[in-house]
Amino acid sequence: MNHFFKRSAFTMIELLFVIVILGIVAGFALEAIRSYYEGIFRTAEYTKRVATADQVLEQLSKYFENAISTSIVNLDRGATTGCNGTPVLNDLNDYTVAFVSVDQDSLLGNGTIVPGWNEDVNISGSTITMRGGDYTIANSIIGTLSGLSFYDAAIYNNSGIGTTCRAFNWDNTGGTLEKYFIPVNNLTSSTITVDRPPVEGKRAYLLRTGYAFRVDDNGSFWMYNNFMPWQSIRYTSGNKNLLAENVAHFYADYDAQDFQNQINLNDRGLVWRLKVCMRGIDSNLSESSASSNDICRERRVHVRY
Repeated sequence: MNHFFKRSAFTMIELLFVIVILGIVAGFALEAIRSYYEGIFRTAEYTKRVATADQVLEQLSKYFENAISTSIVNLDRGATTGCNGTPVLNDLNDYTVAFVSVDQDSLLGNGTIVPGWNEDVNISGSTITMRGGDYTIANSIIGTLSGLSFYDAAIYNNSGIGTTCRAFNWDNTGGTLEKYFIPVNNLTSSTITVDRPPVEGKRAYLLRTGYAFRVDDNGSFWMYNNFMPWQSIRYTSGNKNLLAENVAHFYADYDAQDFQNQINLNDRGLVWRLKVCMRGIDSNLSESSASSNDICRERRVHVRY
């Protein structure tokens, strides 16, 4: 009689042991897969937001390089409206950053070789005579772009004094001796008359519009244009254009050391720093408003005027 037999199945304990081992292995595998795809998602989101910030900075650089340095100001901060003065280095408060820009559209003209204005002029009293340009072309371009006319524009006057907020009428208080702009009274194709003689005797910069940039509480980054502070028109009355979503902050400032310690804003050619911070994502892969998760990019731009 054969006392031995061949076993054909696992015992219950052996099966349970195998199931436990497989569960542990599957848990490690699932965690590895989860971490892998989470890393892919984080990398993709970071790359996308960096690309968005760089794209916004590229656009901003084009506008800022034609700004007048003396006009760059911090406007509204939170619930406080008005003008908070010249941007200060490393001030991390959120403001509406605004400036007045030289009218490059009129400088380029209407597709002909004749520009709408030329900064090289002869100034005699309150009469400005342009060399090699046609003010009526500028008048047409201003009308096309803003629906206004040359008489709503102004000429830059670098002899203004007083605070930055009052120099371009950002606070709507003006004061003749504190204005960096001169309203236009009359024009022909080659001459314009203004309401007071400019001090600068060789150059005349045409001012057509202001620009303002603001991040709202929802993370939308807006640009405002086609408003004229010298006409007591605030930026909120201008055109409103969306630049980007998921933006946390926008800062603009300059370092005096970039300009050989010359801190006088009347000097042309200051190098400004533009910084855009995008909202990041938290540990749960959700959009985060915490500053520790911000994704920030910056660029330096040469403001030419």
